[in-house]
Parts: sequence; C-alpha cells; structure tokens
Amino acid sequence: MRSYLAGFFALVLAVNLGACGGSAPSQGFGKEDVQQINKLVQDFTAAYNAKDVEKVGSFFSPSATIMPANRSILSGIESVKGFFKERFNVDGATDLKIDTLAVEGHGTLAYFAGQHSLNLKPEGKEPQHDRGKVIWILRKLGGQWKFDRQMMSSDLPPVVPAPAEPVPAKK
Repeated sequence: MRSYLAGFFALVLAVNLGACGGSAPSQGFGKEDVQQINKLVQDFTAAYNAKDVEKVGSFFSPSATIMPANRSILSGIESVKGFFKERFNVDGATDLKIDTLAVEGHGTLAYFAGQHSLNLKPEGKEPQHDRGKVIWILRKLGGQWKFDRQMMSSDLPPVVPAPAEPVPAKK
C-alpha cells in the first residue's frame, strides 16, 4: 500500500512540475509599441487641435470610456465623440499640448501617463488656460493601439460662478 501511495504522489508531483515547466507564448511589449503609442498621442493631439471630432473618435476602441475632469463618466464611442464635439464647439478647447511621463504595457494592454495644457475660449466668456494630468489605458485591437479608458484631471480648481444677486423681497 505504501509503495502505491508513494507512486501516486510521485506521479502527481511529476504532472504538476511538467505543467509549470512549459513556456507560455510571449506577449511582449517593446520599443515598437511605445513608438506606436507615442505616435497615437501625437496624432490625437493634432486632430484635437484641428477640432476634427471624427478623427479624434477614430483613436478610441468601440467600448471606450472617458472620465473627464468635473464631468460624469461617458461610455461608448458616440458619447466620447459627443464630449469632444462639445469641448470644441462650446468650450472652445484649443492648443492642446501633452508631455509624456510614462508609457508601459504588457501584451495587448498599455498605459500612458502624461501632463497636459490647453486653452479654453468659450464664446462670450473669459478665455482660460488649463493644465493637468492624464492617464490613459490602451488596448491593441487588430494590431493597432486604441484608447480604451481615459481619465483627465485639472491642476486648477473648477471655476465656480459668482452667486446671483439676491432678489429684494416684495412688500
């Protein structure tokens, strides 16, 4: 009985070691991926500054989600494009600049961390300069990197409108 148990445990050990010893296919993330992501960010910035909503939308995955500063979460490509359309046409967003802090990844997932600055020129309001941070998660789909999640935040406090003048009570 003892030799049977010893043989059984030896077989279990051999199977487990064999399963651990195999090599999984490599999902490397290299210099070429970093270059592609940096080019994507450059192209995104150019399309943003050209106020080209369709081109901006082409850089996102179909299930993209963005988390803009001082706004609710927006999901889906049409919501993403709607946000940028409003950003360009209502907020007057222009002169976007993005500085890379880090680009790293593994396999088909990557992240981009950076700092941004831009100008806002809403019609009938004072122009503003904004600066802040971005963290973007990217997914490689069909050999192309796409933005899948974007989170943006401002270093500046939100502009709060002045309180309305109180209306005098009627006598």
